[in-house]
Amino acid sequence: MRHERFILTRLMVGAVALGLAPAYLAWRGTLGTLEALVMIAAALPLIAVVALSRSGRLDIAHCISASALALFIAALAGMTGGAGSPLLLWLAAVPTEAMFFGSRPYVARASAIAAIALGSVVILQQLGAFAAPAPWTSGMMPSFVMIAILYAMAVAIGFLHRRDDELREHRASDARAQLLLDNVGDLVTWHDAGGSVLFANAAAKALAGADPQDLRGRGLFERVHIADRPLFLKALSDAAHGGGAATACFRTLFVPRSGDANARAPVSLWLEMRAHRIEDAGARDGVAVVCVMRDITARQALEEERARGHAEALKASDVKGQFLATVSHELRTPLNAIIGFSEMLSNDTQEWLDAEKRQEYAKIIHGSGHHLLDVVNTLLDISKIESGAMTIEQEPIDIAAVAQDCCALMALRAEASQVSLERVLGPDLPPVLGDRRALKQVMINLLSNAVKFTPVNGRIVLAVVRDGDMIDLSVADTGIGIAATDLPKLGEPFFQAGGSYDRSYEGTGLGLSVVRGLVGLHGGKLTIESAPGVGTRVAVRLPVGGVAASSLPVKITTFARAPRRGLESKEPVRLTA
Repeated sequence: MRHERFILTRLMVGAVALGLAPAYLAWRGTLGTLEALVMIAAALPLIAVVALSRSGRLDIAHCISASALALFIAALAGMTGGAGSPLLLWLAAVPTEAMFFGSRPYVARASAIAAIALGSVVILQQLGAFAAPAPWTSGMMPSFVMIAILYAMAVAIGFLHRRDDELREHRASDARAQLLLDNVGDLVTWHDAGGSVLFANAAAKALAGADPQDLRGRGLFERVHIADRPLFLKALSDAAHGGGAATACFRTLFVPRSGDANARAPVSLWLEMRAHRIEDAGARDGVAVVCVMRDITARQALEEERARGHAEALKASDVKGQFLATVSHELRTPLNAIIGFSEMLSNDTQEWLDAEKRQEYAKIIHGSGHHLLDVVNTLLDISKIESGAMTIEQEPIDIAAVAQDCCALMALRAEASQVSLERVLGPDLPPVLGDRRALKQVMINLLSNAVKFTPVNGRIVLAVVRDGDMIDLSVADTGIGIAATDLPKLGEPFFQAGGSYDRSYEGTGLGLSVVRGLVGLHGGKLTIESAPGVGTRVAVRLPVGGVAASSLPVKITTFARAPRRGLESKEPVRLTA
């Protein structure tokens, strides 16, 4: 548009000047030096048009045009009195006219050209280069002044018209930008160098029900989760004073969208913010930060779900590896015994095997077979529990009789390990509604673990007492105990506490997992207290009247036991819920 305006005005000026030249020549006849310069100045705008059309350089063309105007005014001034001519005032039109075709460099160059023209007129005046003014020039002076006034009026009107056009364009541009910002789905905010919000678009309302005015100042900062505020401020600082761009993800707490059922309940959102630095002369320090924030709550939930799935897959892989290692270890020893001793018994050439030896080897094979059967039954039980296929029969059970049977079964093993096994039964124990086989398995597993991990001359107490409508069944020992770091892992399949002795004691590590499942099927609770070198107490609380069975294993509540706590009396240790 500037090129077109420049070419049209210069063509018009040049055409008018060249059109009047023949009439002027016919009137004046021979031209003087100053008159010849006027003719040259009138033709120079056409040269400027040619230069612009050829090179596309408006700055060069404008220099030629400004020089033509300055030369034209200087020549007329020389003809009308030199340095004292009022026409020199027209030199101010040179930089004024430059405002329409460029920026400050154009005005600066035009001012320099006007100054050179004025200086040249003054110097030539002092050298006596100008003759006395012609008589006709005094009569033309009012015309020149009127032309100057009309020119100044045209410049002023043109400048005001251009300013109005720019203002209308700016308003239209601002309206388009505001419309775009208000309809974009992302939250756009404008911050000063200190992080305060100067502007927020209407997406704040659609995003989370917050009014854009509520986010101004520290409104947005106060809605950022307190743990994520340092990250939020660091991103703004990095954008304002660092590389010019920064990204951060943080949690926010907004009021809900309008129309929600819970109108006053807050809603938490994950936002991804991209901050960019811009230069703003109106802002403090001349720097502002524009932030575009997008709701990534759904994406964050998906990523967390994917991370949980990955963690569960890794855990399943670890459990599988631990399962293979544990089961292979538990099966290898009895299988070796069965194979070895059965080969010895089947070999008739071994005449040194008498009847007593054969009976001893047969018992070893029988015991190894039962051990294998126990391992397989335990694996089947834990598989049924975890798959939800395990069912129980609920019938009235004499819990005291079950405790006596379990102690009788474990007595020989406790005696072989030189461990004292005691039984404490509370008075007036009512019948418990549950599965006799499952509760017996719970007691045997707990007693078996206690015997396994209790050293020589240790003590084990099985206590059964009533506590209101609940039965407290506990097994306490003076064994090696469990470290505090291992307590949260108890009940996980194939886990045995204490890595330094995990293979020093036989077992699959599934006993407590089975107990968890069976207690959960009875609607009970499971608590474990323990400390290294002090011992362990496992407490099971069962409802007397029974409840609806749960398909999930019960959660184990664990406590680190006090160092001086022991089993000084036969009274069972009570755990306050």
